[in-house]
Order: sequence, then C-alpha cells, then structure tokens
Amino acid sequence: MDKEYTKMDAGLLHLTNKKVLLKLIKQKGQISRSELTRITRLTPPSIARIVGELAEKDQLVEYVGVGNSNGGRPPVMVKFKNEGNYIIGIDLGATYIRGCLVDLNAKFISEIQVPTEINNGFEYIIEKVIQVIGKLESRVEDGEKIWGVGIGVAGLVNNKTGIIESSPDFGWSNINLRKELENRLNLPFFYDNSTRLMALGELKLGARQDLKNFAVINVGHGIASGLVVDGKLVKGEKGFAGEFGHISVDTNSPIRCKCGMNGCLEALASGHRISALAKLEVKNNNSDQLKQLSNGNPDLITAEMVVKAAKMGDATSIRIYNEITEYLCKGIGTISNLLNPEVIYIGGGISLSGKFFFDLIEQKKSNYLLPQNSNVQIVPSTFGEQATTIGAVSLVLKELLNLKLTTK
Repeated sequence: MDKEYTKMDAGLLHLTNKKVLLKLIKQKGQISRSELTRITRLTPPSIARIVGELAEKDQLVEYVGVGNSNGGRPPVMVKFKNEGNYIIGIDLGATYIRGCLVDLNAKFISEIQVPTEINNGFEYIIEKVIQVIGKLESRVEDGEKIWGVGIGVAGLVNNKTGIIESSPDFGWSNINLRKELENRLNLPFFYDNSTRLMALGELKLGARQDLKNFAVINVGHGIASGLVVDGKLVKGEKGFAGEFGHISVDTNSPIRCKCGMNGCLEALASGHRISALAKLEVKNNNSDQLKQLSNGNPDLITAEMVVKAAKMGDATSIRIYNEITEYLCKGIGTISNLLNPEVIYIGGGISLSGKFFFDLIEQKKSNYLLPQNSNVQIVPSTFGEQATTIGAVSLVLKELLNLKLTTK
C-alpha cells in the first residue's frame, strides 16, 4: 500500500511541476532552462525531463537554441509554442453569434459575426453555432492544431450539471447544451455564462491582470455581472452568482422583468428598455431626430439609434439616457458597497456608447457610493464587443495550462 501511495504522490508532484513550468514559460515567453532551475529550485535533470515532455509529448513548448554564456555552458533556451496552436471562442448572444480563432496569446487570427435570428428557435441557433465553428476550423492549415472551443451563453448555467436552467433572452429553460454539441463537434468544448466569462477574460488576459477585486457589468440586451473576489471568479453554489440585472432598483415600478419580478435593473436600464422608451416617444411625436433616424418607423428603433440621437443633442434621447444611467448607478452602488472592488468594468453593447455614456455614470455614481468606495474606477471592458469571446478563449486556455487537454 505504501508503494502505491508513493507512486501516486510522485505522479501528482510531477504533474504539478509540469503545470508550474508551463505557466512560467508562457508568462516569460522565452526563458532558459537554467533560469527555470533558479526560479523553481527544481534540479537541472528534472527541468530537462519536464521541458522535454512539454516539447515532445504535449507540443506546447519548443527549443529555440542557446543563449549567451557567462562563462559556463551556454544556456538552452525554450519558449511557449504559440505558433500553430489555436483556440476558438464563441459569444452566443441574443443579437449576434460572434466567433474568433486566436492563438494561445489571444491574438486574433480570424473573426466571424452572424445574426442570431433568435426567433427561428433552438435547433436553428445551434446549427448556426456549428457552422461558425466549422468556418473557423477551415482556416487552420495542416500541421496546426485547435485545442478546444469555448462558448459564452446568456443564461443561468449550472456549473455542476452543465444545464442551462434558464435563459430569458432566448426563452430557454433546462437546455442540455453539452448533449446537443457533443455529437456535432470533434473538438473539446467548454461553456459558461457569458458575463462570467467576460470577468474571466479580464482576470486572465485583461489590461490589468494584477487586479484581485473587480466586477464586470454586461449591459446589452439584458444586464448581468461577473465578480472576482481575492483573485477568484465567484460562481456560487450552482453557478448562478452575478445575476446583477435582477436586483430591484425601483420597488414601485410597474415595469415587469422577464424573470417575473417588477423593478429589476435589467427591466429598467438594459438596451431593450432604451429602445422601448424611444419607440414610445416616437409614437407620441416627441423626437424628430429619432423619427428621422428610424425613417418614421418606431419598430426599427435600436439603442444604438438612441445614443446617436443623444450625441446629436436630441433632448428626448438625452432624457432616456439620464434615466437608465441613474438606475445603473444605483446598481453600481450596490456592488461597490457590498464588495469594495477596485475597478468596475462595463461591457456589452451599451458600453460602446463611449464617452457620453461614461460621463453620465461619473456624474451620478457618487449619489449611491459610500465615501470609502468613491474612488472605484468605472471603465470600459478591455476587449469591448469581443469581451465574451476572449473570456470563452480564457476558459479553454485555463484547461490547457492545467494540462487537462494534452492527454485527451
């Protein structure tokens, strides 16, 4: 029995050391084996053996010659094998399906965007996802490798079962996405809530990877958040943490949310609400600017049109944005006062409104923040409209760097 435990412990230790070395090589980009020995304090033979496995078996590291010598044997240099290794990221949104092919440093190689056409139903949407993945696969040459597919989807994804228990944006409930995809894809795939993946992307690949406490708020067709506390992504018991859009910001509101409650932030401040308010104003002949932008058809009005009209000085559109940013700041105050984050990133389609939108947030936020939280930075997400796809890529990269894909 003792020998069995010894073998098991030795195997686990070897795997742990491999993970440490792989992540260190990726972080440094290029490094010598002697420097790896110095940093990790592993023996030179152990370093040589593990690096050899990472290069020959796992094909994630490659030798790049020798470096400059300081008097002894020239150091053997190794680098993370980024070239020819790829990941596919998918943002399955209610408006668009966005796909990207990136290398292991998250450099974009190819992108595809197609309309979701949500009214055509579940089977149709899944077929479109498969087609997008297939097109991205076709852009990889012989001898190159796609390690996996990451998918971000709007909805409550149970992290124990993988079931999408509810997605109001799509009108889905109890969807087993894994079952639908496993017979259609010849690649490993992983999926999670789209906004949580936006937070993962900021944590792993964002502009400030030193941050340990931050939130990502996704303001688009709906509203949700991804939370990072002490450097860890908050998931909750089943994976439902971060449903920021379903906090009540007006208990007296007659506006009913898709979730069935009244006064939810999502019902009062999402892109859907912006366009609904604007359509009503045009029907009441309260905005010539919006009427002109929509060619006189209120049903064509989008949130993008409203911000465009607001920037042109349209009083009605400015009033709409003042209303929705007031509600958003109530929500931001709740997150800030509860979690004390250093930064709050705002992503999603509404965040693309730019300086106009963020200036309104800055003007109103202090009304809802404790003085101790008044210095919280509220900034656009690092990756803009690609935030979910980068988060989906990060999901696969996390598996890869933990060597969970190299043995499959």
